[in-house]
Amino acid sequence: MIQITYEGTDITKSVSIYTCYHDMYACDKADSARMVVNDVTGIWDQWAPKNGDEMSITYGAIGTGKMYVYECKPRNGLFDIKVTAAPPTYREKGNKAWQKVRLLQMGQEIATKHGMAFESYDVEDQLYEYILQNNQDDFSFLNFRAALEGCALIMCDNKLIMYGEAAMEKQSSNEFLNLSADVEFDYRDNTNDGYGSCLIERGGYTGIYDAGNGLSAVFKPKDWFYVGSNAEATRFAKNLLRRANKNSITGYFKGYVMPGYAAGSCATIKNAKVESWNGLVFLHHVRNDYANCRGTFFFRRPLEGY
Repeated sequence: MIQITYEGTDITKSVSIYTCYHDMYACDKADSARMVVNDVTGIWDQWAPKNGDEMSITYGAIGTGKMYVYECKPRNGLFDIKVTAAPPTYREKGNKAWQKVRLLQMGQEIATKHGMAFESYDVEDQLYEYILQNNQDDFSFLNFRAALEGCALIMCDNKLIMYGEAAMEKQSSNEFLNLSADVEFDYRDNTNDGYGSCLIERGGYTGIYDAGNGLSAVFKPKDWFYVGSNAEATRFAKNLLRRANKNSITGYFKGYVMPGYAAGSCATIKNAKVESWNGLVFLHHVRNDYANCRGTFFFRRPLEGY
């Protein structure tokens, strides 16, 4: 059922798969995969794979899409190969003064520069007078700009996707995940370790946002970033507070690979053991073990008050 394509060639029949993981992320990381194959004859060494080579893994109706090799090595009759959806150029540092530029314009320009398509969903296209990109790679730079606006990035199958997190987490879902009593499941509530408000003071401008959650801790971002007004500082404070608190209630469960559930989707959990854990969740990370048809689904509860 697993199909491996390497540099445009179907090599499925030439390999014996030992391990095959596919990780999908809804924020902060590019999708990635790791495959370990039996290689007693040294065929992979003969093929001489190198960083930047294209590879994809298909599992029935789902798969990794286009990915690029970033690490490969032989070990004890096996060959370990790691791939990422981030293009080979993603580590390159850059310096640029962005002037009178919109958020989506930056996303489109960076995606095009790295040979990727760009998509956006529920993003308020803010206009910036001036932003300095100082010795940062493009994706780290854009990821933080997105976070300032309450957005996140997904990098998969040669696409860069920017979406509004609050809107995505609130999407209605008619999908129910019925977790039986024998399902491995974990749930963590760290709400009391979160922040009640966020304070930003930059260049003479101040912004504060209070979530109204009853918590006393004040979040003061240490990252340097340009602020052009008190209103902008307040907007950034709201979105950075949300980012700091969004993983307050998290968990995971394990089951079979489920093609309909990717990172960035919502579902309603119905737990046979503890009904108080039931409710809408946002899947922020999905790990599919294609070699064993098993999946691990990492979720968080959508935040209120943002």
